[in-house]
Amino acid sequence: MITMGGYHLRPSATVLRLRDEFPDFLICELHNERGLPSFVATRTENGGDGRPELIERGCAEELRKVLKTLGGGQA
Repeated sequence: MITMGGYHLRPSATVLRLRDEFPDFLICELHNERGLPSFVATRTENGGDGRPELIERGCAEELRKVLKTLGGGQA
């Protein structure tokens, strides 16, 4: 897999599953200088106040829980 400055050019299977499950969010996986992951999501449309929403968690399952709470999952 090709990497550049902390992120993979090809999304992992985990990220692809999250994207399928939460199509209203743009989701990516970043890594710090030690290679530790961080999962980041933002809504494809801004919230009612016009400001974008950015969510960051240390693992995919934590991100999944937050997104489900926000009601972003498929029915």
